[in-house]
This record gives sequence, C-alpha cells and structure tokens, in this order.
Amino acid sequence: MQLPDQILARLQRLACLHPLARVQFRLPDASDFYVYLTQQADGGEVVSQFGHAENPALILEMANSTLSAILDGRLSARHAFLLGDILYSGDRDLAAALADLFPAEC
Repeated sequence: MQLPDQILARLQRLACLHPLARVQFRLPDASDFYVYLTQQADGGEVVSQFGHAENPALILEMANSTLSAILDGRLSARHAFLLGDILYSGDRDLAAALADLFPAEC
C-alpha cells in the first residue's frame, strides 16, 4: 500500500522511537499490508508492503473505511481505539504512539 507523503513523514518520526518495528494491518474488506519502520542515521525510514510481516511487533485489525477515515483526518485513531473500531495485539506502547500520530482534524 502506498501511503500518502504526510503519513510517511509522521511514521518516520515514530521510527526514531521504535526502531526496527513491524506493524501488520489486517483489513477484512481490503488487502492486508504491513509497515516496516527502521531507524537511519538521518531519521527514520518507512516501508509499506502488501502481504504479511514476519513477527510483527503490533497487529492492528480494522475496516478499510476506519483506516481511510484516520488517514484523512476525519477520525482520531485514539477515538477509534476507544470505540473498539481498532483491535490490536502486541506492543501496547507502539499502538499508543501510532494513535497519537493521527488526531482528527475536526
């Protein structure tokens, strides 16, 4: 999945705090993809690919419409977690850091 540039910039900041993290996105109504965060000397690198990551640090499960609303700024990721629209397993700190990166622009 090709993520928008502004989303990649947010995730690059996160890569500095969580180096070498793999986040698997399970979208029952679309194709699954994963994001691989790595720390570089000049910042973070983010790679997103369709498919499944080996040993992901975090697995996020949500509808494609939920992900789209979060990426568009129509829905706060933290709000979606609290409503149960996003299910997660794995690294709780990484999940919270991701939620903090995507506030709604209401």
